[in-house]
Amino acid sequence: MKKLVSLSLMLFLLCGIALAAGIDGKWLSERKMNRDGQEFVIKQTFDLKSDGAKLTGTITMAFGDMEPRSMTISDGKIDGAKFSFTASMSTPNGEFKTTYTGTVEGDVLKGESAREGGDPRPFEAKRQ
Repeated sequence: MKKLVSLSLMLFLLCGIALAAGIDGKWLSERKMNRDGQEFVIKQTFDLKSDGAKLTGTITMAFGDMEPRSMTISDGKIDGAKFSFTASMSTPNGEFKTTYTGTVEGDVLKGESAREGGDPRPFEAKRQ
């Protein structure tokens, strides 16, 4: 009986480690947006790396014709297939902090992003 419990526990832990490793790599999210009658695409590239329960990385964001901007991820966590992290971006209109939460579902990250003081919106990113 002890062997069965020990084996079950080991398998559970290995599955958790395998799921956490599944977030490592580059992910691309593209979202269409309309502002003042002009439509453009916001592209975000997430470069993520897990280390146990810690998640680190960067986000590179491009708006239409603007130069891409990079942000460092902070407060990143991974728990099985669930993740969360925060990123801040400085703009002429001030500092914007966005929190991302979601799950790893194979080659897709699915979740929500919420700018500080704003409503959450869904996001999806595909593995590159």
